[in-house]
Amino acid sequence: MKRSILLLFLMLPFVNQAQSSTSSFPSKAFFVQKWENYISAFTKADYETLGNQFQYPVTLMVGSPMILQDKSSFLEVIKRFREKGVEPGYAYSKTDAIELVKLSESACYLDAHFSRYNSANEIIAKGRGLYFLKKTNDEWKFHVNMAVN
Repeated sequence: MKRSILLLFLMLPFVNQAQSSTSSFPSKAFFVQKWENYISAFTKADYETLGNQFQYPVTLMVGSPMILQDKSSFLEVIKRFREKGVEPGYAYSKTDAIELVKLSESACYLDAHFSRYNSANEIIAKGRGLYFLKKTNDEWKFHVNMAVN
């Protein structure tokens, strides 16, 4: 219940937000590519690339919600999670399904289902998350990650 209320609270500022430029809302393929870049950087433990994909502050809702004010605090948390919180034997992730939900001309989220694999190409975990993006200064970046499963 707390998660639902927090999610609603995080979405409200974007529902009626005006578009900041004359361009149209990007295609689903645009956002899927953003997601694929994210999971590629996560798989490779490319922390600098991960950090550049986010708008700060970032809200992570994996276990207890955390609001990370800047890139350095985000990188500290994501590195710890990537190195100690992921299943033993993790080698890479693949997208199983992804849905784009438009909230406004400058906000949306991806409902992503994914699998984690080991080096023998066996599924070691399945997951789902909501990944919120917003447009700031004509750039789309992640700003909320919420684990669903």
